Amino acid sequence: FPLVGILIGMILVVLYDLMKRIPLHSPLVEGILLITWIALTGGLHLEGFADMVDGFSGGRTKDDMIRIMKDGSIGAKGAIALLLFILLKFLLLYSLVDTIKIEALFLAPVIGRWAMVMAGYWGQPASSENTLTRIFTLNLGKKELFIATLFTIGFGFYRLSHLFLFFLVFSGIITRLMVFFSNTKIQGICGDVIGAINELSELSVLLLFLLVI
Repeated sequence: FPLVGILIGMILVVLYDLMKRIPLHSPLVEGILLITWIALTGGLHLEGFADMVDGFSGGRTKDDMIRIMKDGSIGAKGAIALLLFILLKFLLLYSLVDTIKIEALFLAPVIGRWAMVMAGYWGQPASSENTLTRIFTLNLGKKELFIATLFTIGFGFYRLSHLFLFFLVFSGIITRLMVFFSNTKIQGICGDVIGAINELSELSVLLLFLLVI
């Protein structure tokens, strides 16, 4: 997963470098970056975030929440949350200066996907059905977690030195809280929750770059 994040980060940085050579206004650059970022994953994790909001806010029981999240349509609350989330991500990108933005584009996708591995390791499947989430969580052990963490720390130290640990710890806390919150709602996690954790971790990286560095 972190290797996929590295690839996404490299594409975003190369695109950003190319656009800096063209006289484009800054908001347009961030808009193109964000569109590309979403397109590279097909909006899959953003959809998970919206479905999670709909499920947790619209269902009264565990079964209701899971049923809502499995529904292909997006409700009003999910749509509003999705629009605000994308807007916030755009504003954070727009607020970062050039050098910091390059590091953020590199590291956010990596940490976001590492957080998905952490969620799979900490979480248990909410559904008893043989879903991808069930396969993912039950087959993700210490070996897979160690490999993912090794790649993430190695790349992060290369880009940001010891400050990278601060980002990693903060993302880990967010992941742990999200897994705990999902457990209180549906007694486990599902694919939508894992996708939402990726998005929230990426957003937290952009925010930390703005506040800390």
